[in-house]
Amino acid sequence: MTNPRIDVLASRHFTWEGDDLGASVLHIIAIARAPSPTKDALSLGWLEGELAPHEGGLQGDLRLTAAGREQLVAFRQELAAS
Repeated sequence: MTNPRIDVLASRHFTWEGDDLGASVLHIIAIARAPSPTKDALSLGWLEGELAPHEGGLQGDLRLTAAGREQLVAFRQELAAS
């Protein structure tokens, strides 16, 4: 079953390209109306962590939630099977 948010999963796949899906990763995101896979992953509940104001945007360490790890593992399994 393919997830309709393939863009968000593909972005997370490259961010967490190793096997440690529990690691936190520094993110810097702009506060804008433009689409953002990181903002979408946050709104879907696939990322968690603290973001703080930084140079007109937000910065902080984010990590995959259990749901985010589950979605990413399923995405990687689909990639391996294709």
